[in-house]
Amino acid sequence: MDLKKIVKFKIGSEDWEMPLGVLLLLGGIALVLMIAGAYLGFAFGERQFGGSNP
Repeated sequence: MDLKKIVKFKIGSEDWEMPLGVLLLLGGIALVLMIAGAYLGFAFGERQFGGSNP
């Protein structure tokens, strides 16, 4: 896989060009942040409101 290949895409009316490696890096960082946010939100909810004690 050529990570230096330029990928062209359009967001709204703007044209973007970015190397494939940078695009994959940004996607990976976004995925890690989403997973971490979901985990921290779940952990905060468990601590704030307690477990499922009847």
